[in-house]
Amino acid sequence: MSQRRWRRCRRLLAAGTAAGILFAPTIQVTAAAGPPDPGAIRIEQPPALTLPPELDEFYQPPAGLVAAAEPGQVLRVRAIHPAFFGFAQLNIDAWQLLYRSTNTFGAAIATVTTVLKPRGPAPEGGRKLLSYQIAEDSAAQYCAPSYVVQSGAIPADFVNASEILIPIAAGIGQGWTVALPDYEGPNSSYGTSRLNAQTTLDGIRAVESFAPAQLSGRDTPTALWGYSGGTVPSSFAAEIKQEYAPELNIVGIAAGGIAAADYAEAFRHNNGGVYTGVFAGIANEYPDFRQLLRERLDPLGQLLIGSKYILCHPMGTGLIPFYNYFGSFQGGNPLEDPTVKRFIAENSLGQFTPSVPVYIYHAQYDEILPNSGVDRLVNKYCAEGAPSVTYVRELLAEHISGVATHLPGAFNWLRDRLNGVPAQPGCAISSPATIVTDPQFGQALVELVPTVIQALVGQAIGANK
Repeated sequence: MSQRRWRRCRRLLAAGTAAGILFAPTIQVTAAAGPPDPGAIRIEQPPALTLPPELDEFYQPPAGLVAAAEPGQVLRVRAIHPAFFGFAQLNIDAWQLLYRSTNTFGAAIATVTTVLKPRGPAPEGGRKLLSYQIAEDSAAQYCAPSYVVQSGAIPADFVNASEILIPIAAGIGQGWTVALPDYEGPNSSYGTSRLNAQTTLDGIRAVESFAPAQLSGRDTPTALWGYSGGTVPSSFAAEIKQEYAPELNIVGIAAGGIAAADYAEAFRHNNGGVYTGVFAGIANEYPDFRQLLRERLDPLGQLLIGSKYILCHPMGTGLIPFYNYFGSFQGGNPLEDPTVKRFIAENSLGQFTPSVPVYIYHAQYDEILPNSGVDRLVNKYCAEGAPSVTYVRELLAEHISGVATHLPGAFNWLRDRLNGVPAQPGCAISSPATIVTDPQFGQALVELVPTVIQALVGQAIGANK
């Protein structure tokens, strides 16, 4: 299909979507000259047709409306029907909030967070909030959590669709409200730590101002959690929280399989391997990085990198593994290029000391993200006097299985923080051979696995917590 026909098709689909919303029983935000009053925003009905964000006008507010809003201000709300893999209906309440945030360079942008909540009245004092950052790792909007979690969505990103079960079991199952931010923003930029962290923190602001989430505003005990790519926003949020969102009551942040501890080593380690080219999405935020790729990659390298921009990461990773992108880069080592150095300097962890308790877990022989950078990061945090750092370095583990094996430890740690148990001050570093023999591991699985099954068969979960 030609570019002209594709653009025409997109306009027609967007127009059809707009027409469907116009005639649906919903009240739109009418403010045009400035941001709407949060108390005046009405909740729109679920869309009649589940479209990917590229074709859904809900994701495309007027630029003037966005620029006039404050960070975290809600611009538009609609209810959605949540489902696992697009068809297994989940018996929970769910909405999408379109809100204002800020990109890497200080410009106003809009993105979406998905709010999930147990059905029924809130407990006394309101619910607790878990902001879970899914490892989106993709440079296309249809891979975003807000699309993947909707009924009728095509689960092209089956990894993200599966990961949604973690916050559902560990968050909704505990009676908490859960936020799933599209932290990569409107340009689907991953690996860009400041952008991803700011959109996450602004997403928390948005949810806390949304009455149906049943929270207690800025006093809401809030935790963040992410694994692998989801640690980019989660870990950097721990570093910039005090600067960017000091009013938020964040009680703890758990991050496993740390992605941004040493970007240079991650680039080197993965080039020519199974996960080669995994960081292509940074060009969506950095125009000079995209220009660098256009000018310095040979034609085959450009073609392969281009495929990463249209595929979600399971397919993008599986397409042409083991390719040597460094060999395609003309004019020397790309890690020595000033543009690449600038990106690494601006987006690597360790720029600031966390102001909240953090729980870090990482496999000692992680096959994707080398452990050495995480060791240095933790040592830096400890030397700088971070209030509380718990670091678990498992020997008999690797990156993929770590999603499951470390889940109980992070869950128990976060639950303690949200329940008001103080974090251990100072630094606690452990290097177990394995954690699957820990009694708490089995106890957590006994609690979480039945909750997953109940959710998948349509039972209400978390309502009586």
